[in-house]
Amino acid sequence: MPTVLHVLEALCGGTARHLVDLVEWTHGVRHVVAVPRERQGYFIDPDVMRRLEAAGAEIHRIDMRRLPIHPRNAVAMARLAALAGRVDADVIHGHSGVGGALARTVPTRAARVYTPNGLHPARAAMWVERMLGPRTDRFVAVSHSEGDAMVGAGVASPEQVAVIPNGVDVQLRPEPIDLHAMLGLSPGTPLIGTVARLDYQKAPEHHMDVFERVAIVAPEAHFVLIGDGPQSDEIDRRGADGPLAGRYHRIARLPGAAGALGSLRVFVLLSRYEGGPYAPLEAARAGVPLVLSDAVGNRDVVAGESGELVTFGDTGAAAAAVLRLLDDDVHRAEVSDRMRRRLRDVFSSDANGSAHAALYTTLAATSRRGGVAVEPYGPSQPAPIKSRTRASRG
Repeated sequence: MPTVLHVLEALCGGTARHLVDLVEWTHGVRHVVAVPRERQGYFIDPDVMRRLEAAGAEIHRIDMRRLPIHPRNAVAMARLAALAGRVDADVIHGHSGVGGALARTVPTRAARVYTPNGLHPARAAMWVERMLGPRTDRFVAVSHSEGDAMVGAGVASPEQVAVIPNGVDVQLRPEPIDLHAMLGLSPGTPLIGTVARLDYQKAPEHHMDVFERVAIVAPEAHFVLIGDGPQSDEIDRRGADGPLAGRYHRIARLPGAAGALGSLRVFVLLSRYEGGPYAPLEAARAGVPLVLSDAVGNRDVVAGESGELVTFGDTGAAAAAVLRLLDDDVHRAEVSDRMRRRLRDVFSSDANGSAHAALYTTLAATSRRGGVAVEPYGPSQPAPIKSRTRASRG
């Protein structure tokens, strides 16, 4: 049984969700998880720790900071090195930017794995990623387009990338939340909405552009935004005026938000970039049709007639896609059915866990022999990297 030490600073959002799912669905692996007690300035979902512990993870509290160059992170690196030795880690797996940087700079004999969950396009962030690339045994891309982006940006070589799409438990039926009742709306009111952090990556201002355009054409529709973030005040001001006045609803925090998605008529996510977003998968599981920006991560979710992809920033195209789904019950049902089938075929939690288990087992076995085994990278298969000696990893 390989021992994997996971390093995660981002105790919220999709990154935390990814780690929880990985621990729950990756069997035959000893999961040791290093996380901070708090994340300053960010909401921490208490369900994350509960689910990790329930899935059998060994939790260790190590203080980390979101700012990579921070004295606490230097202390964290020393504590992680000691922890890796104490648990005899075969693999150290960093999640998101800070967790990934710490996992790959810790002095350890373990193989190093990094899952960005959305590569930040900023120049400084890309410079750090390229610097750490040679110290990475495997990059796990949670979508094929994210893998392509890694290679295209010079962050990773094709041989370093393993593509393991995020997934959902297609059999799970989350506890339902009636958004209409929560918002005091009649049950037949069409709801168009999203679940997203209100920051640059998710482009909430673009969502509002689209909502305003749809609101003018569909006066009976209301618009729901579940999430919080640095742009919340700006977005709320826009929602209070113009065509959205009285029809815009923001719910900053909604535990079990997946159970509310079935109340939507159309789900939208118009991000600038993603890794492998969960919210559209959960909306699809609830039978809600999708309108997504044709961006990294998003473009992998729908294929053919299973949803709508629109160019990022094209307000007219996005509004038209929403209105097509809003106005045509038959079309909406057909699109939703196709996406549900795609969910079963492509985005399975079980398949995600099996792929991670195989990756860890291979890395652990070959790492003990002083090298890392490989298969060629392809458009549809997870791929490891070429053999390298322990010395070459630094």
